[in-house]
Amino acid sequence: MQIGSFASRANAEREMHRLKALDESAFLWVSGAGSSLRYKVRVGPFADRAAADRALAKLKKNGESANLIPP
Repeated sequence: MQIGSFASRANAEREMHRLKALDESAFLWVSGAGSSLRYKVRVGPFADRAAADRALAKLKKNGESANLIPP
């Protein structure tokens, strides 16, 4: 599940650590190169779609703008 996409690694790491403090399994996913380089903060993996849906609902309830990313 993707929480956000950042041009700044520092901002992405700050968000990742904030989520980890909330007991989420957050990690960085780096994509692109040059000016299109992005640091994506994601949470997961999940056992199945139902577990991902529950986590998504919990995060959205806490004000996150999370999106499910298919494997």
